Amino acid sequence: MNNLLRYQGLYGDQQSALVSDFIHIEPLEDRSKIYSWEILEHIHTDLVQLFIIESGSGILYSEGKQLELIAPCVITVPSNVLHGFHYEPHITGAVLTISVSFYDTLLKDKSEIRKQSDLLYCYSFSENSEFFESLNYIKSKIQQELFDEAPEKLLALKTYFELLYLELYREKFRTTSEELLSNNRNLAYYQQFQELIRLHAQQLLSIKEFANALGITQTHLNRVCHNVAGKPALQVVQDFIINEAKKYLLNTSYSIAEVAYFLNFNDPAYFSRLFKKRVGVSPGEFRKS
Repeated sequence: MNNLLRYQGLYGDQQSALVSDFIHIEPLEDRSKIYSWEILEHIHTDLVQLFIIESGSGILYSEGKQLELIAPCVITVPSNVLHGFHYEPHITGAVLTISVSFYDTLLKDKSEIRKQSDLLYCYSFSENSEFFESLNYIKSKIQQELFDEAPEKLLALKTYFELLYLELYREKFRTTSEELLSNNRNLAYYQQFQELIRLHAQQLLSIKEFANALGITQTHLNRVCHNVAGKPALQVVQDFIINEAKKYLLNTSYSIAEVAYFLNFNDPAYFSRLFKKRVGVSPGEFRKS
């Protein structure tokens, strides 16, 4: 677990997506070719993905389990869940990647759909290619929106992604596709911890309070974070704060002090020191660069 591959960005990329509505689409084969069709098991700390496989085959790996992939199929991959792939050459499809913050805006009042969407799951359409084509059409609309600059672009993208997840949810009740659920307790606790951080973003709890909410001790929570993320729980919380600060600095005209207060720092000077310690430059220098 200490050698766990974890990426803030796409596979092989440690660059975090700074914008809250990060959305990316690329042909499945483009990145796979670079790695000779072998994608090692890894997690994405801040991203959610959908793999839409149009033709070809491969294998999905997760924590000692494996599942044969036969096109056409769709795989949903939540954040902080181990997954890897072996692809047969000439496989085709697309990978849709969105930031956790954008994903969190989807299906807010549809708990059952979100519950299903939060799983590592493979939907097979080998006996229902017509339905797969309708999903592929939604994918093409997302791709078109990304490249066009039409009015209310973000609203359209949100609507198409919600429709995509809705259709997959409906498919769950039409097939008996096999699912791969993460049974690793550390990863499960870590994912719950990150969700609690987001839920309490306006008034963050202490590490002890976070641990109590998870039903574990503070020592246990620190051990979980070390095993999964290679850092203590406090640093995980600080990473969240720093990423939020970066978004404010890049996308708003608020002063440094105002950003500090928005993030519940009573002392803007302490906020600036922490930011410089973690990022390497002061908030003001970061904004200018």
